[in-house]
Amino acid sequence: MTCLSSACVEPLVIVLILIANATVGVVTERNAEQAIEELKAYEAASATVLREGRLQQVPAADLVPGDIVELTVGDQVPADLRAIQLLSNILRVDQSILTGESHSVDKHTSAVPNWKAVYQDKVNILFSGTHVTCGRCRAVVVG
Repeated sequence: MTCLSSACVEPLVIVLILIANATVGVVTERNAEQAIEELKAYEAASATVLREGRLQQVPAADLVPGDIVELTVGDQVPADLRAIQLLSNILRVDQSILTGESHSVDKHTSAVPNWKAVYQDKVNILFSGTHVTCGRCRAVVVG
């Protein structure tokens, strides 16, 4: 009887480990899918783009690198953009979803000298999902 029980214990333990592993995999996959769905809430639905010499409303999903986007107060940034022209005296963006900063930050068109700069130092980049809190600008899609 002891030989039979020890012969059954090892396969039983292996099966239990496989079941636990599969369960963890399913739960992890479900959590990842939920996180992706929650991130989609930060995507802008549409963007004002300068195409063929005139401003047009297009779905944000149709933006391509090189498109010129015009942003104004209250707009959600539809993609990663580099500011190329300020249409007001100041441009401020709330990027707290990325950096945790409690206040909006000034954005400029000047180049960032350090290409390895952290998000807070990229003063000419407007990040997707952030919101314009003050000012107007035109920016080029970079990603």
